[in-house]
Formats: sequence, structure tokens, C-alpha cells
Amino acid sequence: MRNCLNCGAELNGAFCGACGQRTVPADPTVSELAGDAWQELSGYDGRLVATFRGLLHPGQLTIDYLQGRRARYLSPMRVYLTVSVIYFLLAASAPIISTQSGDVVNNGGLRVELKGNDGVVLTAADRAELVKSLETAPWFVRGFLTAVAEDPLGLRGRLFTIMPRVFFGLLPVFAGIVALFYRRRRFPTALVFAVHVHAFAFLIFSLSEAAKFTKSPVVMAVVGVTSAIVFMLYVLATLRAVFGGRWPMTIAKAIGIGFVYSLAAVPAFFMMLIWASLV
Repeated sequence: MRNCLNCGAELNGAFCGACGQRTVPADPTVSELAGDAWQELSGYDGRLVATFRGLLHPGQLTIDYLQGRRARYLSPMRVYLTVSVIYFLLAASAPIISTQSGDVVNNGGLRVELKGNDGVVLTAADRAELVKSLETAPWFVRGFLTAVAEDPLGLRGRLFTIMPRVFFGLLPVFAGIVALFYRRRRFPTALVFAVHVHAFAFLIFSLSEAAKFTKSPVVMAVVGVTSAIVFMLYVLATLRAVFGGRWPMTIAKAIGIGFVYSLAAVPAFFMMLIWASLV
């Protein structure tokens, strides 16, 4: 009978019954260290594969978590953080593809020129027009317009730094809205649902960002539209699987949730733009 090297309790198996530490020798070998690193980074213990398999089935991951079947999966927050990192890395590094001849695209009414794969720069004329418009622009957007005129690429980089925090902060807001539409269920249920739905959103829209690397407008359009349709169907199926109800009521509540969430998200994204322009 050996004792746990972490807490000193008697060992009766591969793991300590008191603290949960795996039975390990005092001096680990290189292979053991490499195996631990591989499991941490890849989830090779099976949880990573099981988690994403469950995430792809509408509602399964949420239902299993709420019913206590959790050991086989990564925690909801770890799933969210993993796929959000993948999405924002792809979005930040994806090339900006021209949709018009002459390598010029229209971005919110402003003509912007592509400069290789490094990003976009405003033309001199557009920059001058933008600076001139600052005189009549509302005070609360002058900082953002100034940042666009002076350093559009830097502003884009700051937005991708701030955006993950904004989405994370909106998680409880979305969960609260879901809880209002399903009042017979507790808020933690809505929060777990919100985390998993957002995780799937990051996962499916990562495909849209990855499609940009093909530099084909057709591929980008097809993948983008397909991703949006799949996501909408996924949300409907997940709502019904987790909260129950008939399809007409599920669809009606999904529309209501989306509308209210859109209204709640507008101020958050507006503040994000101001924040990025002040950093």
C-alpha cells in the first residue's frame, strides 16, 4: 500500500480518493512529462473528441452537463474559450479579399484599396474627405472616425483585441434574455445553454473565416451563407432539445430572443468601437 505524494492519503487505485491526483512516481520520466503535455494540449484523454462530438449534436452537450454527466467532457467555459480563440485567430489573420475590379472594395461607404495581403489603406481623397467630415460629425463618433483616418489597420487590430471581451461580457446578457422567455427554467440552465450556443457559433463561423484563405468570393459566399443557415437551424434544434416545447413556439421564442439580444448588443458594440478608438 502506497501513499499519495500530494496529500499523503492511502492509495487504492490509479487516482487518490482524497485529492484526485493520479498515482505518479516522485521522479517523472521524460516520456511521462511528454504524455502529460500532450494530454493537456490535445485532450487526448478522449474528452476533447467527446466534447466536440457532443457540441455538434444540438443540445446534447448542454443536456448531459445539466444532468451531471460531466467527466467525459471539457467544462463549458473551456469549450467556449477554445473555440473563440480559434475563431478570432482566423478572423484576425484572414486576408481581405477584393470584391470589385482594381483591388478596390467598398467599406461602409468609403473606398478602400487593398495593399497586398497586409490589409487596407484609405485613399488620399477618402482620408481627406473623412477628416473634413469630422467637423460636422457627432462628438461621440469623432474619435472613431479619427482612428479610421489615421490608422485603419491599427484600429482593426485593436477591435480584434477588444471583441472577445465584449462577446464574453454579453454571455450573461444573452442567458438572461433566454431565461425571460423560459421562466420555468433556472438561470444557470440558460447560462450553460448560452455558453454552448456561442461556442458552436464560433466553431461554425470559423469555417467562414477559413474560407477567406481561398481568396475566392464564390467560396466565401457559399460557406458564409451555409454557415449562417446551419447556425440558425442549430439554435432552433438546441432550444427545443434543452427547453422543450412545440416547434411553432420554439421558432417564435427564438425570433424574440434574437430580436431582444440584438437590441441589447447594439450599445455594447458601439462602446467597443469607441473603446478601440481611444486605446
